[in-house]
Amino acid sequence: MAVDNRHHKDPLNSFHVEKLRRAVSIVLIDGRRLDGDVFLFDRTRVGSTPEEPLDLLNDDDPFFPFSNGGEQLILIAKDQVSRVETEIHDDSSNGELADGLMGVDISLHDGTAISGFVPLERRGEQTRLLDYLNSYTKRFIPVFWGEQVCLVNRGQIACVSQLT
Repeated sequence: MAVDNRHHKDPLNSFHVEKLRRAVSIVLIDGRRLDGDVFLFDRTRVGSTPEEPLDLLNDDDPFFPFSNGGEQLILIAKDQVSRVETEIHDDSSNGELADGLMGVDISLHDGTAISGFVPLERRGEQTRLLDYLNSYTKRFIPVFWGEQVCLVNRGQIACVSQLT
């Protein structure tokens, strides 16, 4: 007996959500580098802008899917990620960042040094790097340079100094 599957829906594919792919370079805390894509929603949960890798890394989920170009997805534990490097794609953030950027040098536990700019919120006339770092509660901190952003795992930071 032949079965006609043309009208049969696959229950696994009925939960499929279309996502955007973003090229990233992930460095794990053991030093391994993984180049490939993360998958982002075309709209954030609270806004109408596309999700960014920082949104993905700072949400509550402990794992995220990653494609290194192969057939199989890799599920990566966020607490095992030292940093993620990618290009800036959100044009609206570029205008917002120009106002309150502070130059920093960040040293990670593994000896890696990262230099760039962190976006600070203005609090009165002077914003201190110490206040920013102590009040920042998300898992990954964005560090910008040129058209690139390095998303640094806060738990991997050994020390930070302000550039003058």
